[in-house]
Amino acid sequence: MILLTGATGYIGSHIWVELLRGSKTVIGIDNFTNSKAECLEAVSKITQKGLTFFEGDIRDKKFLTKIFSDFSITHVIHLAALKDIKESITHKEDFFDVNVSGFKNLLTVMRGHGCLNIIFSSSAAVYGGSSISPVSESSYLNPSNYYGETKVKGEHLLAYEFDKPQPINSVSLRYFNVAGKHPSGILQGYELAKSHSLFSEIEKVITGQSKILSIFGDDWGTHDGTCIRDYLHISDLVKGHLDALNLLDGVCTIFNLGLGVGQSVYDVVSTYESVVGYAIPKAVSKRRNGDIGESFADTALATRLLGWSPKKTLFDMCRDSYRPILLNAQQVTR
Repeated sequence: MILLTGATGYIGSHIWVELLRGSKTVIGIDNFTNSKAECLEAVSKITQKGLTFFEGDIRDKKFLTKIFSDFSITHVIHLAALKDIKESITHKEDFFDVNVSGFKNLLTVMRGHGCLNIIFSSSAAVYGGSSISPVSESSYLNPSNYYGETKVKGEHLLAYEFDKPQPINSVSLRYFNVAGKHPSGILQGYELAKSHSLFSEIEKVITGQSKILSIFGDDWGTHDGTCIRDYLHISDLVKGHLDALNLLDGVCTIFNLGLGVGQSVYDVVSTYESVVGYAIPKAVSKRRNGDIGESFADTALATRLLGWSPKKTLFDMCRDSYRPILLNAQQVTR
């Protein structure tokens, strides 16, 4: 039985769907900080299965203790966290409370109930701007924001738990930039207004929530002057979690999950424009503090040890990102 924390979030809801499709028994928990309750109906509709879900917070030890007491949980996929990079700078105490103290609380309850297997949602933010791309798991950790620091602390907690006489097995997955949505078009599962990824900003312009897409600098040392990042389709990210479940035996290890190829801002925008069929309004503004010119993953370790490799392209990400928008527009005009 699997406990999925952050179950109704963008990533969590997509993982939940595939776990249920694989006939896994899943207990989902979330406090809806970064998600909406409507996600539950969407997951159930896609899978045609009933859901076991409890609203609650990982910082609430009584809540977690009851979950572990009532269900025979053998594995945890831990996604629940605060993740907005800007807010992590201004609300450090909140980020430490949830991402570090809350995680420590979860590990304590797990150990107390004999659950010794966990997949941890980490981030490429642990690397910062000092690593040379392609970035490998052995690259120097130097996060440029407090969100990244909390993920480093989370990985350290897992290393500490693995060194105990009865080790907790763990796989930490360092996500690069996740994009796209479920092909059904009905699984949205997160609040667009709270996300500041490039794909989210494009979606805001397309849906009229923003008038123009800001391009933060066109004078970087890249092929078109804009920043290069590694974008991974959500379905490939989900597959990485499913593969990692099979590795949880006597391990405390870390993998990058990314496409392994860098795409510039203009690459993404032009591909999205080819999907929607028109030019997206955009304007160049000054660089943001903390940005770097290029960052993409070395995924050789995940391929070698997990047997994992991404299948979806940038076009797939743009098409599947746009599908829910198109579906909603069609429903409104009916």
